[in-house]
Amino acid sequence: MRSRRAACALAVLPLLAGCDYSLSLFVTSDDRGEPLPPPAASAPSDPATDGDVRDDGTVATAAAILAGSDPLALPPASESRGFLSFPLDRIPVGAWIESARVTVTVDRVGLSGPELVLSFDRVQYGDVLSSGAFDAPGVPVGSLPGGARLVPAAGPQLVAFDVVPELQGEVSDPAARFFQLRARGAGGLAWIVDGAGNRAGGLRPDLSLAPVLAVVFRP
Repeated sequence: MRSRRAACALAVLPLLAGCDYSLSLFVTSDDRGEPLPPPAASAPSDPATDGDVRDDGTVATAAAILAGSDPLALPPASESRGFLSFPLDRIPVGAWIESARVTVTVDRVGLSGPELVLSFDRVQYGDVLSSGAFDAPGVPVGSLPGGARLVPAAGPQLVAFDVVPELQGEVSDPAARFFQLRARGAGGLAWIVDGAGNRAGGLRPDLSLAPVLAVVFRP
């Protein structure tokens, strides 16, 4: 049985007679001679390593992820920061990232002002979410410089953003096991569905709403 993948020979084509320039062409194709699409991976966030951390050091997992401050709490209201952790086992070390997009679902928004601004930065906190993740060094996600602006809605709200340069840095590190993000809420409190599908209080878990990292890459 012939393999579905075949590598074409390296072709060196002169562009102009007497010139020193050449074009190197390497094409991967299937049995019909058509180029194969680049590999794709979809990684839901890991329920064991995502959650939220409050500014007093309290860590919560296995529930909706909180980001921001509860507008109904007595002052001074505590702040929670949410954490999303996507396993990298489906992406080879050193792969070239062609596209990468994170999608999260916000179940509920409580406002202390006209809107809630949800922002994200790339962090590294390892295999266990701990209180130190609250203030861990981070790099803001470049594709969402002003954050996502949310107001209360009748149903779940999707927030999607590109993370190509952020993920590329992680994939290039042989020691990295997760791609991890921190979510901050300003102007209220957001309830984000976690990797197990846990939602805001009173709503049944739904795995189809869990955070997901969708990637297209070249090995």
